[in-house]
Amino acid sequence: MDTATPASLLLKADYCRCGIVLLDASGRIAALNREFFDTTNLEFREGDFPPDKLRELKEGEWTFWGRKWFVQAEGRQRVELLVIRHVRAADHILGPYGECCLNEEMVKMVLDNPYEGLTVVNNTGKVTLLSPSNEQWLGLEVGGGRGLDLSAIAPASHLSEVARTGVAEHAQVVDLHGKTKVTVNLPIRRDNKVMGAFGRILFKSTEQVEKLVTKVRTMELQVERFETLLDEMRGKRCSFHNILTKNKEMLALIEQARRVADSGATVLILGESGTGKELFAQALHEASRRSKGPFIAVNCGAIPRDLIESELFGYEEGAFSGARKKGKPGKFELACGGTLFLDEIGELPLDSQAKLLRVLEERKIDRLGGTAPLPVDFRLVAATNRDLMTNVNKGRFRADLYYRINEFPLEIPPLRSRPEDIPLLAKHFLAEVSRREELPMLKISAGATEALMSHDWPGNVRELRGVMRQMAWKSQGLTIEPHHLPPALNKGQTVAVSGTLEEQTARAERAAIESALQAAGGNRALTARMLGIHRTALYKKMNRLGME
Repeated sequence: MDTATPASLLLKADYCRCGIVLLDASGRIAALNREFFDTTNLEFREGDFPPDKLRELKEGEWTFWGRKWFVQAEGRQRVELLVIRHVRAADHILGPYGECCLNEEMVKMVLDNPYEGLTVVNNTGKVTLLSPSNEQWLGLEVGGGRGLDLSAIAPASHLSEVARTGVAEHAQVVDLHGKTKVTVNLPIRRDNKVMGAFGRILFKSTEQVEKLVTKVRTMELQVERFETLLDEMRGKRCSFHNILTKNKEMLALIEQARRVADSGATVLILGESGTGKELFAQALHEASRRSKGPFIAVNCGAIPRDLIESELFGYEEGAFSGARKKGKPGKFELACGGTLFLDEIGELPLDSQAKLLRVLEERKIDRLGGTAPLPVDFRLVAATNRDLMTNVNKGRFRADLYYRINEFPLEIPPLRSRPEDIPLLAKHFLAEVSRREELPMLKISAGATEALMSHDWPGNVRELRGVMRQMAWKSQGLTIEPHHLPPALNKGQTVAVSGTLEEQTARAERAAIESALQAAGGNRALTARMLGIHRTALYKKMNRLGME
């Protein structure tokens, strides 16, 4: 406690406009500055005990006494005096942190932030506080806004309306003194009653908002790209159920693949281009314990030779001219926890083959420009349409890598060796494109089916899919006939003549009417218009042909 005399303490208290209560050894009031207590009507008398709440205070403790008073106890071995003063706003806001000068400066900075002007009004719209930045902006002296009607100095502001109704306004664009600003206006309540409102300027101009919106939109687009990449890596994958076949050799191959799918063996898928090697790779992944991880497909023949290693291994920032900031993970890293599918592995350069073999043996990679190896955990599935053993004998493919990836070979037969699958696949591809493009469901005539099964299909399943997509748009009716097929598929085909001209004409009329009826959904008036005849003529033809 201050070593000053009681008289000097009481004098100092009067000067500071606070109350001082001196206590004796029994805790009774020994002296106080009477003028303060008389003007505040506080019931303190010499010889009495202080109120019970204040008597419970220990040295150095403080408390709020009612809503108006702040009381602090001081002393050495016991409480020797009580200091009583009006509660300041900072006391309620900062509480026990109020004695820190840093926190006081923080409150000042919040009130005087030049980027966020602050205005407070009561429920009649009179200004009770303007931050210095707002005073300067409105051309007022310090304290010059107190008591002014806000509508007089800022008529475009909605703050007075918020103070009257208690309804908040979030992020409003307003024109204040010829400048467009973004503000937020919130009501101030006590005991559920609106006392007033305060407003803040969130953005000093709409250009700031536009910049923020641009940044957010850029981030949204990046997220969309990443989600698309994740869909490609983790979704929309095929399983063994998606491999359509009736061929015994293919069914046996699928059964072999199912048995090896959940193992850690490296699978080498062999087959001509277009036979569906990636479809098998996806099915192997989906049937494995790694199915929840990524499926990363890399076409080794589609990547330029000087970029293949940066794509597979990734690189660190500054690894080479034009390298992306913060670097980029390679396919080995992206496939961690999942499957890496290297299609056309026979196209890998010899030096890249050596590095791939090292990764498969050590399960570690070195990014380009990196200083420390990174562990990787993936299952490798490779594919090729080349005879790798021949390439090994010619020195075009490393023998050690060949034996490493050839742990479990799967050879997919070409489409020409399984003609029974052609009609099944053709119908599937037609249904697929018709559903996606919202086209009428097509049929394939017996003659067209025979032409499809007689074709060699050098492009295999991929070629068949392309032809069926072409037919979905090219065929005018609802049945694909031989003459609709590309010339290469009609080579050597002859049209068989069956029946008299009248019989062939009747069959053609019947087929045309059936196709038009199906396209019109059974609506006969629409069917007649599609065929270019009167509805009565349609009925007569249907009766003559025995059609219901």
